[in-house]
Amino acid sequence: MGLELLFPEFLLAAAALLLPGTYLLHRNAQLCGRLAVATLAVALSATWIQWFGEGLVTPASYFGHLQIDVFSQLFKFAFLAIALVAGIVSLAYLGKLPHRPEFFTLLLTATLGMLIVASASDLLTLFIGLELAAFSSYALVAFQKSEDGSTEAGAKYLLIGSFSSALTLYGISLLYGLTGTLSIASLAAHDWDAGFSGALFVAILFITGGLGFKVAAVPFHAWAPDVYQGAPTPVTAFLAAGSKAMGFVALLRIFVVALGSELIEWQLLFAIIAIVTMTVGNLAALRQQDIGRMLAYSSVAQAGYILAAFPAMTELALGGAIFHTLVHAVMKGGAFVIVAAVGMAGLGYGVEGYRGLAQRSQLLALTMTVCLLSLVGIPPFGGFFSKFWLFYGIFQAGMAGQQWLLWLVIAGVLNSALSLFYYLRVIRNIYAEDTQGEARPFGGHTRYPALAALLLLILLIPLQYDYILTLCRDAAASLL
Repeated sequence: MGLELLFPEFLLAAAALLLPGTYLLHRNAQLCGRLAVATLAVALSATWIQWFGEGLVTPASYFGHLQIDVFSQLFKFAFLAIALVAGIVSLAYLGKLPHRPEFFTLLLTATLGMLIVASASDLLTLFIGLELAAFSSYALVAFQKSEDGSTEAGAKYLLIGSFSSALTLYGISLLYGLTGTLSIASLAAHDWDAGFSGALFVAILFITGGLGFKVAAVPFHAWAPDVYQGAPTPVTAFLAAGSKAMGFVALLRIFVVALGSELIEWQLLFAIIAIVTMTVGNLAALRQQDIGRMLAYSSVAQAGYILAAFPAMTELALGGAIFHTLVHAVMKGGAFVIVAAVGMAGLGYGVEGYRGLAQRSQLLALTMTVCLLSLVGIPPFGGFFSKFWLFYGIFQAGMAGQQWLLWLVIAGVLNSALSLFYYLRVIRNIYAEDTQGEARPFGGHTRYPALAALLLLILLIPLQYDYILTLCRDAAASLL
């Protein structure tokens, strides 16, 4: 099979190399931004045509380092869609700020790193993809150099991210020392000694710590509130939706595929982290007055829900986790689009800035409301279906023999109910409070992505959840 399935990767790499040269020739920053957005749109269309169109291609391996299958293509499509929305919003959000060509170049390289992680078939390639996305993200977070919050967030993100990368790499080196291979398939086939292995457990601890940073799991979550608050809002949306999903892709590749046979080594560890993460995230979100920090802690809690599926290790539970990861990208991405719109209108980034939003824009108010209720899991919105199948998969695994897994479901349901309190605070301000102060008009760069998120959560996902769940279960089956 040819290299056509790698067309999105080649396209993004070429565009990232050519974009700075385009600016040097034409000195038109807006043109560079539009070219970057067009590149992402073409790559997204190509992924759809190649994999989701008629005549699906068979899985293929490239160069011994990349594996193209339903799992990789599903997340490649998600990463490109997230980057496209972030790019569209950034066109308006950045305005006349300097260095916009560099911003869009970094957005392309970060997305390229995510695509590499989605397709990686060995741990070294996976790590390279993680680092390519991470280093680009560090610069994106600190892009607004004139803002103290942005530079501070970038510095914190860089320092903590570098430490997490070192943890991950050391854990990978321990696995290599124990097995003599970095191939994920070879690790899965490795004949581990029966019983508990202390050396393997240490490797698992290091990798869990490193990748726990990527998904903002407790106790590796401290960076998230400051970074989400200080970064440019389109970057925050990109991180909350894309970077978190990338972290879960890496976790699935390593723990479900490579170390799935050694479930006993990490099953209880992940269960404890899941419960603590969802609880700490929701309790911390209750006290937040800044919308970015509130949504950051909300993302921490959502990571806990998804991590709860790992100890179950069944096709339905992992399919539900993949389903919720994708829907979370829509919910959180849509919410941050509204945050960007409200911020650009001059209403600030506090919860009080949403007073009377329904009187200013019914579309943005309804989209924000649907996104927040979906994050809770309220029917009939998209988040209900993904969270239901996530919890039902864990429940089914518990009833099949491992009854202690039911505590994960109970913790998830109780935490979902708890999250309703801080989401309703925002919704009350949107509909029950009067407007305060003047605001600039909301632009089309935020209206169109908001409409897309709204349609996905109230129409496409609820009406097509069975097809989407089947696709996610197929992706999970390709891992098991």
